[in-house]
Amino acid sequence: MSDETHEDISSIFEYISRDSLKYANETASNIYSCIDKLGVSPYLGRYVLELEDKRYREIIYKSYRIVYTIYQELDMVYIHFVIHGKRNLKSFYKTYMSKK
Repeated sequence: MSDETHEDISSIFEYISRDSLKYANETASNIYSCIDKLGVSPYLGRYVLELEDKRYREIIYKSYRIVYTIYQELDMVYIHFVIHGKRNLKSFYKTYMSKK
């Protein structure tokens, strides 16, 4: 999992905690649980519809999209980022890739 992913989840936690610490903890915990499931079932998610590159897959937790890539040769799932579903993924992805 990337450092950016941890930062994404921390930002989600901080935003939600302004209204409810309980819900913020629950959301962050459940996002991490979804990520843990990918270690066992990496094909659980679907292809990211907005992206032409079919290496990217996603699972959805409530309003959040967890975007990842499966590296079979390394027996690894890499989580790229967690983004709110209302954000423009194509635009976010361009920014994300420009930092790589």
